[in-house]
Amino acid sequence: MASACNLWLPVALIVALAASACTGHEVATRARAQPVTPATSDEAEKLVPSSPAPQVVFATPRPSPAPQAAAVQPPAEAAPSGWFQPGRYAVDVHKKLSGTHARNWLSEDSRASFVLSLDANGQADACRGIRTRSSHSGPGVNSFSSTAHQQGYRGRWELKGEWLHVELNVDDGRCGRQQLYENLQPQRWLLRCRKLGAGEHSRYTERLLACALDNPQEHQYQESFAYFVPEVIAGDWLLLAPSDGLRVDWLDDSVPPGANPSQVALKPAQGRVEDDTWTKP
Repeated sequence: MASACNLWLPVALIVALAASACTGHEVATRARAQPVTPATSDEAEKLVPSSPAPQVVFATPRPSPAPQAAAVQPPAEAAPSGWFQPGRYAVDVHKKLSGTHARNWLSEDSRASFVLSLDANGQADACRGIRTRSSHSGPGVNSFSSTAHQQGYRGRWELKGEWLHVELNVDDGRCGRQQLYENLQPQRWLLRCRKLGAGEHSRYTERLLACALDNPQEHQYQESFAYFVPEVIAGDWLLLAPSDGLRVDWLDDSVPPGANPSQVALKPAQGRVEDDTWTKP
């Protein structure tokens, strides 16, 4: 028997979803071999015995100490006055999925919004919401499902090198909780964000925050579904624009990943992205 946890999930999750990962660079150094240091003439004379017969003396090479590798310095801390500015960041994602499997037809329509506020004193809060409508029709099957979910958060942010780290803890006081099944308890979100410039993707001319989710293993269900967008840069990212926010139009195929890549377009939000934007038609 399928559990309640699986009943609410959209059809797209049954087929396939991609994950992303971030990698770092390691630095290694090697000490080069040092040339042999010959003995001085005074040192060589001391090695010659007092016998009148001439002798050829070879001085023993003295090894030079190997140079020490330079210590790897951690990246300098980014200042709030640099690439990142505290403020309001948001996104409105319109995702459509469809596909034919044998004689079956799958379709899905989702709208998700995410509003993140970062105060100058290090405080953070967020509200996310999503509604999804899915259908599956074919010989012997004709089903339709819909779901709606909203959750609020409060926490803190800090800069560490090039990364902005945001810890968001569940807080129903930020925006009212809505969920289909009471046994699916939302968990905290740990976001790791960096600057995304237009030169990296050429899809949007303004600055963006690109955020990865560092703790998906803590979640009971896939809370990140429809928020994290592929095909812009490597991996799946939550993309946020300052002030009014970003709009993402995302067309996907229910055929397994790789057969038909996702089509993603980025543009300024059509009106300010609010907490309840996800509820709009």
